[in-house]
Amino acid sequence: MDILNQVHLFESDPFMDLDYSKSFASSSMPIAIKSVKGEILYMNEPAKILSNSSKETIFVSYDEKLPEDITRINELTGITVNKKLDLKTASNKIERKFFHIESMTLLNKFGLFFGTLFIFHDFTPLVKYILNSSARSGANNCVFDEITGLLLKNQFKEFFSRETERAERYCLPLSVSVFYFENLVFFGQSLGNEKLNQVLKYIGIYFKQKLRKTDIIFRIDFNNFTVILPHTDYENADKKFKRIKDEFAALLKFPENVKPVLKYGISELNLKKHYKNYDLLLEEAKLDILERNNLSSEKNTRYTF
Repeated sequence: MDILNQVHLFESDPFMDLDYSKSFASSSMPIAIKSVKGEILYMNEPAKILSNSSKETIFVSYDEKLPEDITRINELTGITVNKKLDLKTASNKIERKFFHIESMTLLNKFGLFFGTLFIFHDFTPLVKYILNSSARSGANNCVFDEITGLLLKNQFKEFFSRETERAERYCLPLSVSVFYFENLVFFGQSLGNEKLNQVLKYIGIYFKQKLRKTDIIFRIDFNNFTVILPHTDYENADKKFKRIKDEFAALLKFPENVKPVLKYGISELNLKKHYKNYDLLLEEAKLDILERNNLSSEKNTRYTF
């Protein structure tokens, strides 16, 4: 079905303070807008290409079932692949791709529901990498930490290289955060390994829920974690982690002397400074922990990659 025959391309809408073409035409990600009635109001060029190369609708349907291995990846990682598409290439071959489709409600200038904006995040490289890694190891726990469900340290360099190169290629913002939990060792010593593992499991679940599906979280070792934040600048990453820190502190009902306290640092990709030296991003994030917590006397050896 050629879905483009149904598209109405409005340069702008009188009831929305939004110029579709100006806002979304330059995006490298497929973006589409549907009206309240489900009519397609706008597609940028990548969305048109995606739609034309697919025999089925590119939007998620409620009765759609994903392959079992993709469902398993969703369960283990906390990411959400919610659309599988078989796309016809220029050489008439079929290429299978996997997407996370993010939706946003649009309101007109009167505050009334106007439609929905859809952003298509291509998770195919991530899915293929996880499937290949699992096939080579023969076990999922070589890729994911079995307690937290987060990706392990040995997966970090592959993802970090891919995301920084993509941000550089498309001039997109990208930040990284390194974090740990003060008192976590004392918590385990005081309340035992069973309680400690419960808290670690909760940390994994909590962060997968609070961060976006496009953010990639790693457990580097016992008490060191790193998250790659695509499409995020320093200011927004800092706001996000401040909210998480405050909420996390309120949720854990333990004595203050053993209560795990989130400590984090953030660094934003700067193409002039970090070009082909992306490890400097991590070093700056580690220093940011020390600076924001006035821990200048603490040695910067907590994180190892």
